Amino acid sequence: MPASEPDHTPMNRVRPGDFARILLAASGSPPRARARDQQADLAGEALRQRVLNRLIVLDPDPEELEEALLAVIIEFGEPAGPTRGVCTAIHQEWEMARIQPDYWTFLLGQAIQPEKKTPGSRFNRAAEPGAEV
Repeated sequence: MPASEPDHTPMNRVRPGDFARILLAASGSPPRARARDQQADLAGEALRQRVLNRLIVLDPDPEELEEALLAVIIEFGEPAGPTRGVCTAIHQEWEMARIQPDYWTFLLGQAIQPEKKTPGSRFNRAAEPGAEV
């Protein structure tokens, strides 16, 4: 494609704040039930939501996303490692959606899909016949 023609792929019209909204909507389900303690999973998801919400507020231009994520790391303070990891993952998702239109389509599908509760999950046990509340 010649450089003078604008690229009309979906990600070239999306701002990082809008992308953060899509990621929040796409990740709305609770972690699946496991036999191990899920406190780390829940803490990681809470941190990811904080970062995404901050990115929505900042809403940098697409070419300033890296700088905005670095600012979030500094703003959230110590320990910086978990925040840096979350910011790196968000940046990787941004790049993947930018280069791979199928990933963008997948994220949009996840964002508009109603939340599913599977029978037997800890979030749906009270609805099962004979379940104690």
